[in-house]
Amino acid sequence: MALIRLEHVTKVYRDRIALSDVSLSFEAGEWVLVAGPSGAGKSTLLRVLALAEKPTSGRVEVDPIAVIEAPSAPAEPASPPPPHRRRVPASLVRRHIGILGQEFRLLPDRNIFENVAISCNIGGIWDRAQIRERINPLLDQMGIRGVEALFPNDLSAGQKQRVALARAMARHPRILLADEPTGNLDPSSAAQIFALLREIRERGTLVVIATHAEEWIRRYPGRVIRVERGLLRSDGPEGAAA
Repeated sequence: MALIRLEHVTKVYRDRIALSDVSLSFEAGEWVLVAGPSGAGKSTLLRVLALAEKPTSGRVEVDPIAVIEAPSAPAEPASPPPPHRRRVPASLVRRHIGILGQEFRLLPDRNIFENVAISCNIGGIWDRAQIRERINPLLDQMGIRGVEALFPNDLSAGQKQRVALARAMARHPRILLADEPTGNLDPSSAAQIFALLREIRERGTLVVIATHAEEWIRRYPGRVIRVERGLLRSDGPEGAAA
């Protein structure tokens, strides 16, 4: 069963069509690269997948969390969910989705541990011992153990993005969406982030990355979804086997 399904999704901002009749499905543990030039619709697609944007028409389904996002203005009544599903508020589903962007969005007045712990707090985890038990292995995995007491301004751009990635993974999401995650990084730091994302995928997480950089598609090949002007141009494996 697909982890996420998009059925005939169209997204319109005023008079601009950001996505047009897009149907896709994603499985757990997939490595997916969404490619296309600036303005192609990559970021909009990720926001729809994250349930941060409702489609203008079409449907988004997330399983087994069992959420259905019906069209905001359907042309005809949306069919009810199958009996094995239940409708769940999108705000609850987003707790199961990790988000990594180009901007680090770290709080400058919080130290690194606190920046990562915020994600646990949002997920309802407040016990400090439980938070440490969850965060410390992530800091080890990201190669930033020992910087917990520092503040974002004390870190390099690459370190900040690794903190942001640890924060995105702190709730152990089944889905990780990364929108141009290496846009502000030097090549060495960018390669480290892609290697970490690949490692996360190998542990069973669905990883979807929007990028306009063909270099990373060649170096970390897999399923590539190409979009242009809101249209799905191609969807399939490119390069060596993932």
